[in-house]
Amino acid sequence: MRKLTLLTNGPGELWGWVRPLLRELGKRGISATIALLPCQFACGEEKRIAEALGARRVLPPPSSLGDLGRLAGEARNTDCIVQLGGDLLWGRMMARLGGVPLLCYAYGKKRGMGRCSGVYTAFPSMAEGIPGATAVGDLVADDLELRGEAPAVPAGGGRPLVAFFPGSRENIRILALPFFRRMKEALEGEFPAMGFRILLSPFARTDEEHLWKDAGFFPVRGGEEGAFSGVDFAVTQPGTNTLELLHRGIPFLTLVPFSALKTVPLNGLMGLAVSLPLVGESLRNSLLRAKGRKAGFLAWPNRLAGRELVDEMIGEFSPEEAAARTASRLRDRPWLAGTRKTLTALSRFAPPGAARRLSDEIERMSLPR
Repeated sequence: MRKLTLLTNGPGELWGWVRPLLRELGKRGISATIALLPCQFACGEEKRIAEALGARRVLPPPSSLGDLGRLAGEARNTDCIVQLGGDLLWGRMMARLGGVPLLCYAYGKKRGMGRCSGVYTAFPSMAEGIPGATAVGDLVADDLELRGEAPAVPAGGGRPLVAFFPGSRENIRILALPFFRRMKEALEGEFPAMGFRILLSPFARTDEEHLWKDAGFFPVRGGEEGAFSGVDFAVTQPGTNTLELLHRGIPFLTLVPFSALKTVPLNGLMGLAVSLPLVGESLRNSLLRAKGRKAGFLAWPNRLAGRELVDEMIGEFSPEEAAARTASRLRDRPWLAGTRKTLTALSRFAPPGAARRLSDEIERMSLPR
């Protein structure tokens, strides 16, 4: 194989999927270009992080005819395209231009997967919902192994340690800071000796750390070794971080307050409609409330199990109500122990060595035919 191109979009996919795969490919002497795709959840730091991961080169998300031209040129000068996140239209277009195989790794069914040369996912239960998919393991679990993140051990000694995940996007972290501060104050009334850790995204600026310190949190970068060490319980938002917690066996609460839903960008015609003056804000609120009612489970352990293993709170609730739910779980030692055991057992359904297995498939699919 001469060249490989990895297509990806959001922060979670870049850090949790591309990073471990890129490292495994590097061990095999395979260099790769990372082509970033448009993403409504992008935080703006994707290109900087991608460059630090050691890719041969990084192409920014297309925003002009020149960018589209670079993608077309890349398509004609690569041996294989692997898409990890984003609309498959991009991968299909490039694969057709270059006459090369397109492989896709995803957690759920996407339009266009039938046109791929290979489709891969993390868990066998995910593969059941994706026609033709093969479960190769969870790249997020490989990422945890990559940074030496051992399964978490509770702090013990009567001093609970709670970790908070404020998200990868700056606007969400800005909303999360006062919310989490009020949660912390309420929890301190119940557990005076409690420790509060904030797991900042690798994409967050370093100057954000003092804001969390001033609020009484101990900031740790989510990609650092030992970030989960000693954590009894976590408070998070939906995303790949719920898989990190699954693989570390940490019970957690997923929060989606309605105030945060209002910041979620909408695509296509809906995005255009909610930008209209006078009616836009009302329409957005109605759409998001309806979406919240139909969302089903948001945390990955619950989605995989088909039942509520860990708590979820969606809609209108106060920080004090979220703190009360957290406090009740921390007092319930049998629930904590049982949930740790259940999460650990669920994690084992994903085959080990996802990056290795996926790299094997990439090499097999890229052989001359």
